[in-house]
Amino acid sequence: MAGALGLAAFAVLWWWGSERTRFIPPIGETLAAYPAFLASGIWGDIGASAVRVVLALATAVALGAVAAWVIVRGGFWARVVSRYVDLALGLPSVLVALLALMVFKRSEAGVFLVVAVACFPFVAISLRQGLAAMGHQLADMASVYRFGTVRSVRHVLLPHLVPYAMSSVRNEYAHAWRVVVLAEIFAVNSGVGHRFTQAFDRFLIDELVLWLITFIVLLLGSEYLVLRPLEKFALRWRGDRS
Repeated sequence: MAGALGLAAFAVLWWWGSERTRFIPPIGETLAAYPAFLASGIWGDIGASAVRVVLALATAVALGAVAAWVIVRGGFWARVVSRYVDLALGLPSVLVALLALMVFKRSEAGVFLVVAVACFPFVAISLRQGLAAMGHQLADMASVYRFGTVRSVRHVLLPHLVPYAMSSVRNEYAHAWRVVVLAEIFAVNSGVGHRFTQAFDRFLIDELVLWLITFIVLLLGSEYLVLRPLEKFALRWRGDRS
């Protein structure tokens, strides 16, 4: 009910804005043009952006896991890695995108770097909290029952970290999409961000709105159809608490 009310309020605001301005296209005309827009060859750009998001986010998760493990262990390298995490947290995505454009020119590497740098500190913080919350009781239990390294990781460490990892992936997935669109505006000639720029430069407001709708549908669809079911499957061992 709350979701339906939110969509209805959005539609009403859209209609109200189109009635009182000249730069907001009418909602009826926009939705009527949507089927033709979907058939106009947009899927190659959507696929390119999706691949960049998935690969860069996977890289960010791997880097964040390593950073979290080093920080929890303590010592000199923990302080060094903590400073890098703090630095990445404070870097604006626009600045990172511009620096990547200067270094890598118009290449795929720049896009991956921007998304990975923007997302990995948040993953590192989440996993660090998970490792810190684990305590010594579970490790002592695994030692008492002689689990060994492989079984301890499989049956103790990973199940404990899965909620933290899935939470960070869900949060950073939307963040990664926003950053990759921003990076595509500066760095490459393909993807959703590039098509946004084309529509904006040509003053194609209707096409720009259609791309915005597609972007929202992609985020919400992948959230409710992919990420949440995946999280539920990964946490099925928790029973009713999941």
